[in-house]
Amino acid sequence: MKTKNFIGLILSIAVLLGLLIYWREYATRDQVTLYHVLLWQLAIWIPWIIGFKVLEKINKCSVESKFGLPLLLGVGLVFVCLHFGWFFMFSSTYSPYLDLEGSRFGVYRYFFIFWTLVDIGLVWFIIDKLKTTIEREPKPPLLLELTRGSNKYFCEPSQIYLLVAENYYTKLFTTEGTFVMRKPLKSFYDILPQNMFRKIHRSTIVNVNYVSELSRGSGHSLEVIMKDGTRRKVSRTFIKEITLFFKDRTY
Repeated sequence: MKTKNFIGLILSIAVLLGLLIYWREYATRDQVTLYHVLLWQLAIWIPWIIGFKVLEKINKCSVESKFGLPLLLGVGLVFVCLHFGWFFMFSSTYSPYLDLEGSRFGVYRYFFIFWTLVDIGLVWFIIDKLKTTIEREPKPPLLLELTRGSNKYFCEPSQIYLLVAENYYTKLFTTEGTFVMRKPLKSFYDILPQNMFRKIHRSTIVNVNYVSELSRGSGHSLEVIMKDGTRRKVSRTFIKEITLFFKDRTY
């Protein structure tokens, strides 16, 4: 969640609550102006921008910690208490309803319902958005451990351009050479990035970034031609899917 979006949210809350309070206290409209009420509410809710930045920083620092969520909740509740303190201090001096009948410290009792619900809602909303943002951040590149003889090689997905199933083995063609692994093709397909690797046959997966051509043959057949000249047949099951996939990727 971006700071400017949160600022927009806070401004919306301040204006909405200002309008609701002004509408609710219709008996005092001859003594209070809407402009004063809106300014008062803006001043009350602006400190939440600081709270958002604090929670955002704590979230980044504790993303790998098992205490991350409890810490965020704790800090959020502390900020709610501080916000109540600010609310009383500011309202007892600048509230447009100060010294009016039925008000105390410049507020009416039902104000507390609004403030409490909105404060708790903001804490939950911020934490939920911050956690969602962290989860959406790209993960570090996946590394595959491949073996050839007694040597181990670590390959990123971008280094693999073709995978072919051979009985109980999978042959991987990479920029580091060819590897034969005793694992089914499906085990690789399940972990490789779907936007980079596409199945063109039940026994073949290609890295689309290494495809140079789609070649049409007789009888509506289709072949994928790799940049190194390797040709692989596309089964009828995948012809439409592969054709549409490359159509969407090209300009």
